[in-house]
Amino acid sequence: MEPFSFDYYILAVCERLSGVAGYCVKPFSFDYYMLVTVSAVGALQLAAMRGGLRGLLFFQSPRATALLGFALPVAAALWFFITKDRKLSDHMGGLSSNEIAFAFFAGVVTAWVVTMALSSVLNHNARREHVETGAGLKSLAATTYLRALVHNVRYWWRECRRQIGPYFSG
Repeated sequence: MEPFSFDYYILAVCERLSGVAGYCVKPFSFDYYMLVTVSAVGALQLAAMRGGLRGLLFFQSPRATALLGFALPVAAALWFFITKDRKLSDHMGGLSSNEIAFAFFAGVVTAWVVTMALSSVLNHNARREHVETGAGLKSLAATTYLRALVHNVRYWWRECRRQIGPYFSG
């Protein structure tokens, strides 16, 4: 392996951490994780557009969102399969089913966090509508995820103190 390749540095870090953690992710596993993460961000954008959840969109234009939603999975798949030969069985250096399951789960969770955070930052000034408490996913049609979360946490914190208060006062 070339000393200046990305895989070389991942393997070097894995060798250092293997004594600490006992297990390290293969570079191939990280590539699959990135494929799933990028594809899932695109799928979440398409689902948010289709569901009318404007607070989750990166772009307010439906055409730009659809283009991004379709382009991300296609670009990720092309990158994954064209840059290297990754059609390997697990006993020939490919990923085992457990590694695939873990990388898929981690990729989808990462895509969800990235979508919530990035859409909240991008739409911070655009969405200032009132959030109805307990509206659930419907509130994301009018506001960002972060704003809806903060509003609901404040409400439930006040409600919790009001409900529990009589039990702790003499």
